Amino acid sequence: MRSICSDMRSGWVVMDVRRALAALSESTRFRIVELLDEGPRTVGEVAATLGARQPATTKHLQALEAAGLVVVNPLGRRRVVALRRDTMRELAAWLDARAEQLPDESVLWQYRVRVEAEERRSTEMEEGEVRRFRFRRALHGTLSHVWSAWTEERVMRRWWAPDHFEVADCSVRPEVGGEMRIVLREGDGAEYVASGEFVKVDPPSWLVFVLSPLGPDGEPLFRSRHEVTLRPGSGTVALEMTIEADDIRAEAAPALAGIEIGWNQQLDRLAALLEADSA
Repeated sequence: MRSICSDMRSGWVVMDVRRALAALSESTRFRIVELLDEGPRTVGEVAATLGARQPATTKHLQALEAAGLVVVNPLGRRRVVALRRDTMRELAAWLDARAEQLPDESVLWQYRVRVEAEERRSTEMEEGEVRRFRFRRALHGTLSHVWSAWTEERVMRRWWAPDHFEVADCSVRPEVGGEMRIVLREGDGAEYVASGEFVKVDPPSWLVFVLSPLGPDGEPLFRSRHEVTLRPGSGTVALEMTIEADDIRAEAAPALAGIEIGWNQQLDRLAALLEADSA
């Protein structure tokens, strides 16, 4: 199955698949294929079953034959039509190769479910409600190396974005009251701004900052407080991060729903970066 599918990714086979699918997209031709699945039929039998005139039926059969889906067998004065089962197997293999869900699609579905849950929750949210998220990672590298990944723009640009985003702009001043501003850019060029400041800075093990996503009006969708603790271990650095979100606006559901998924992706990127740098 896999070898067939692999072969089918070449240009000429893809064109055949397109032609086959295009032929099947017409309702009368689709019905003919269903009929022939029960067994071969003469052209006249196909036309009679469809309640169509034979010339019109012949045109449909010609299109199906050109797409490789049927074969018309001239047997003297009779013409008997049958399905091309080999083509059907190849078409099934091509579709089967695309049936397995990709990781990105699974994450997209999880995100959609969470957005819908957050939208429902927003209608029942109590004033002053605080949402908390916790993350842990064991990171390769020294304590100072990991610290720099959280406080130096040149390093932050390399990992501070979830999948399918890039850091378009990064401005940080790691001191109490210092500015923190991150701009993420999606593949279609859309940009998302998060802005805040450093609240506590205790190198190289403790960092507290507020970094809130901004809405289209330039105002925070919610206040997002991050506390990052780093502890040296045996060849790794233990990272613990707590995020507290409050002052939540009704339209914040997509941003709230993306916190856990997005930060897990970002921390995975950070872990991969540090491992590569320490290799």
